[in-house]
Amino acid sequence: MNIWIFNHYAIAPGGSGGTRHYDLARELVKHNYNVTIFASSFSHQERKERYIPEKDVKWKEERYNGVRFVWIKTPEYRRNDWRRVANMLSYTVQSYILGKKRSEKPDLIIGTLMHPLAAFVGCMLARKYKCTFYFEERDLWPQTLIDLGKVSSRNPVVWMLRKLEHFLYRNAKRIIVLFDKADRYVAQQGIDTGKVLYLPNGADLDRYNTDTLLSKDLERVFASLEGKLIVTYTGAHGIANHLDPVLDAAGILKNKDSRVHFIMVGDGPEKQRLVERARKEKLTNITLVPPVKKEDIPTILLRSDVGVISMQDAEIYKWGFSLNKMYDYMAASLPIVLLCQLDETPIETSGAGLKVSTPQQMAEALQFLALHRTALKEMGGKGRAYVENNHAWRKLALRLMDVIEQDIPRRNVSQAQVQPVQTLQNRERKEYNV
Repeated sequence: MNIWIFNHYAIAPGGSGGTRHYDLARELVKHNYNVTIFASSFSHQERKERYIPEKDVKWKEERYNGVRFVWIKTPEYRRNDWRRVANMLSYTVQSYILGKKRSEKPDLIIGTLMHPLAAFVGCMLARKYKCTFYFEERDLWPQTLIDLGKVSSRNPVVWMLRKLEHFLYRNAKRIIVLFDKADRYVAQQGIDTGKVLYLPNGADLDRYNTDTLLSKDLERVFASLEGKLIVTYTGAHGIANHLDPVLDAAGILKNKDSRVHFIMVGDGPEKQRLVERARKEKLTNITLVPPVKKEDIPTILLRSDVGVISMQDAEIYKWGFSLNKMYDYMAASLPIVLLCQLDETPIETSGAGLKVSTPQQMAEALQFLALHRTALKEMGGKGRAYVENNHAWRKLALRLMDVIEQDIPRRNVSQAQVQPVQTLQNRERKEYNV
């Protein structure tokens, strides 16, 4: 079976950020599916060109552990301004053209909403090839923008996004959602919830079985923290990540408990401001680290003691949430201190940590864990069991495969073969300049 996935921001091994579609695709490949992911070569997390450094190459094919990526060269940007819009439009146009030119026929196209135009391209190509289309709504756009206070519900852009959302709902055989209560949101839009497939984020548990070497700088950081309670945050540093309360907790503990030290790994539009704030407030109990490869995250977490998450008090979370970092923490057997205003979370369901509502409570929870190492270990074990049972990629992939087999019987599957490409080291590659 031939599956195409359109995700502007998809990441391959070695990149910085979430690898949801690569992880799912790798499991599908093990079951004899052919999977091609169409993604931008420009790294959104790192704000740099990662996959096509050559100036005269417009797109490139590479294969990682059997998963084929089609990298599309798009304009660079540094901020959320018109240059990022140009990047989105470039991906939209080029991915559609490349999709039309492919020699093989897809049986299923998944268009993912990291921005809605990628999903729209998937829908249009599914029409062209007369194949099945799944719409994956990673964020509930435009509702997320409204609930986070970024735009008014009366904004013309919201009207356009809502129309596009409904168009994709109607034309999709399945609507993939990441939040456990998102089917209620879909129902509010007047759509049959029988279309909805709940497929949250997950973790590759095999990555958390080995402690490997880190960069020299990170090795020095961890060596200097021996004997301390290492509290780690990994992920984006943006407004939506709500990281000021973590610095507030560090400030509370700065002179109260020298046993607790924070490490924050990642990048984003808020990173430099947070670095400056830590410097001005002389928060010597916090280390802000640049983004690292996805492959380094397990080792960082295996050397940590607690994972920390801070969430905004936003209406959008009433539909649930599915944070990569939460499952990564659980996979590493880290107890989690979660700051949020929600009534019910997986932390309480699993017993994997402590939920708090203020920076003061976060500081007190970390002091408690520093003193009670037995509780620390018990919570970590419960989190690991929870992610093994509910969020292992191999199990999530089987859930997806069950639905695919219902929707696309084997007798209807295209016999078109994916053409082989030339081997290059541990992956395969083709380059094109037109």
